[in-house]
Amino acid sequence: MLKKSLIICFLCVSLAAYAQKTRRLDSLNATQVIDTLLIDRDINNWSIRLFTNYKGQSFNLVDSDDKLSFKPNSSPGIGVGLGTSKAIIDIAINLSGERENPTKRFDMQGAVIVGDHNLVGLYVQHYSGFNVENNFGKPEFFRDDIESFSMGLNYLYTFEKLSFSRATLRAGLIKEEKKHFITFGVGGFMVYDKFSGDDTVVPIESDFDENKQLNKFKGLGLGVSAGVISVFVLPANFFINLDITPGIGLMSKSAYNDSGKQKVDNPLLYKLDYNAGVGYAYKRFYVTLTYGNGLYTTRLNDGLNYLFGNTKAKISFGYRINSNKKLKLPFEKSK
Repeated sequence: MLKKSLIICFLCVSLAAYAQKTRRLDSLNATQVIDTLLIDRDINNWSIRLFTNYKGQSFNLVDSDDKLSFKPNSSPGIGVGLGTSKAIIDIAINLSGERENPTKRFDMQGAVIVGDHNLVGLYVQHYSGFNVENNFGKPEFFRDDIESFSMGLNYLYTFEKLSFSRATLRAGLIKEEKKHFITFGVGGFMVYDKFSGDDTVVPIESDFDENKQLNKFKGLGLGVSAGVISVFVLPANFFINLDITPGIGLMSKSAYNDSGKQKVDNPLLYKLDYNAGVGYAYKRFYVTLTYGNGLYTTRLNDGLNYLFGNTKAKISFGYRINSNKKLKLPFEKSK
């Protein structure tokens, strides 16, 4: 019953936010909808990017003042990408080398501006192998049997057009005539999270209570959110931005130990996403430094708290293409 209520709540928020946009698109066919919402035809807005980045998820288990932290052996990546006013597509490879105890991973994250008012973000992550750290003086160690799979969808409908936004600036498209941009929005989110180990993920030799052993956890959550997106163009072609989106929701959760499955009673879920960036543009060149995190916390049984974090940082160097041509799509007929 809880899962059905969560899904109905999320759908109501999403449908209400899309209502106006849907009415505008009813008369368009599928290719026209894609063109209108996702494609930037002005090639002057396109840029080629080189970057180095860091991505990694982590999670904590907190018992009163005692904390266990599960962190991957993360390594930076390098890559190339393409930026437009609608979306930024970056492809990277990790520089893992011959590092001891490497974390195996699949990590896909992205965001796209759909139409003028809709910001949609998605991540899918699978990590295998974590360092186990603590704040009560026990040695740190690596466990290759601990796995984590998580995925999430974030949606924000903004009250003003997103033609001048975080994605626009990160593609090097600053507009000096507009010194600042601030808009508020409402939306929703969905998260699915699961982690497990061959044995309890809580070390036997820890300060946690003996009844707080945990072999596996999984949860599905839905909620509503509200946020603010801000951009400031500074003198000498510098620019900064800050986005903050808090949210609250409900999560259907199950915990497993040696005794079997346990239903978690408290369904509340608290979420906070934030992104910050600073950049500089010179003629058709630009450089940006960005940092962001997606956090959520929820309570398990016996007073145990769970905190999940999804961190990302990136330095990008880009060059905007100089062309007077407009993009022509393969499915368009010649005039």
